[in-house]
Amino acid sequence: MGKQNIGTINAMVRITFGLFFITYGAVRVTKRPWSQRYWLIILVSAMKVAEGIVKYCPVTDMVKQQVETKFPFSLMTSSNSKSDSSSNESSNASSHSENDHSSNSTTDKAEAIEKAAENINPS
Repeated sequence: MGKQNIGTINAMVRITFGLFFITYGAVRVTKRPWSQRYWLIILVSAMKVAEGIVKYCPVTDMVKQQVETKFPFSLMTSSNSKSDSSSNESSNASSHSENDHSSNSTTDKAEAIEKAAENINPS
């Protein structure tokens, strides 16, 4: 486990709804103990309460890891459109030898996003 990956408000919501559905499932199980649906509700609700207490969700962690492997760079950085990147390439042509990494970093990121989008949704 080691790290927390959900916030305080998210944890409180998980605990609240988890306790509510544990109660709901327990009331229903007393009337219909043979129904597996209510036992499943109790089990999933107990998991949500536990996730809220420890502030760690394995599903959230798995999704974040998958996103990081698909997009190894931060999507929150400013990205240029195709027209802006082409104008930046022509304006940075004279300083290309000085700043080899910085002049093409945004262009490389934009190209990587386009390639990833094509792999996800080929058209």
